[in-house]
Amino acid sequence: MGSFPAFASMDTALTSAEVFIALVVAAHAAVLALRLSVSLYEA
Repeated sequence: MGSFPAFASMDTALTSAEVFIALVVAAHAAVLALRLSVSLYEA
C-alpha cells in the first residue's frame, strides 16, 4: 500500500489505533457474514 493523495489530509486525524479498530470491526463483520452464509447453506 502506498500513500494516496486523498488520504494525505487524514494522516493526522487517522491514528494507528483507529485503523486497528476499523480492521477488527471489518474482520468481525466478515466472520459474521461467513457464518451466516454457512448456516444458510447447511439449512
